[in-house]
Amino acid sequence: MIAYETASTIYQGTPYYYFSKYKQKLTNTTATGEYVTYLRLAEQYLIRAEARAKQGNLAGAIADINVIRTRAGLLNTTAVLQPDILLAIEQERRIELFGEYGHRWNDLRRTGRANAVLGALKTTWTANAALYPIPKTEIQNNSNLTQNPGY
Repeated sequence: MIAYETASTIYQGTPYYYFSKYKQKLTNTTATGEYVTYLRLAEQYLIRAEARAKQGNLAGAIADINVIRTRAGLLNTTAVLQPDILLAIEQERRIELFGEYGHRWNDLRRTGRANAVLGALKTTWTANAALYPIPKTEIQNNSNLTQNPGY
């Protein structure tokens, strides 16, 4: 039997949820394995949808989003304007790529939405948190570099 799921554990009375995507659970044994997935068809559709939306091909972007939603048994997207379509793509990527290789974090940084999204969720969030530190050796090797704020 193969199961794709989220699971939970309770610690000091509080449930904590985690993902166990692509786990292969074998019956009659305790052995488990994990499927390695680097490229997913859903991700390819969402990449193309975003490119189409940014090029102004809104019908093409909507069609790509709807392929993903139909496969999941959902209704078609209601987004019709470019900003709404881009947000719909962001949401589909959030759900489709949950727990995979830091996609959400990289998407938020790539689209410049890290401050808006994480700032609303985390009271300790600062804009500097979206930046990585520049290694000291790189700054020493190149006098034109300066450290990112917050480090």
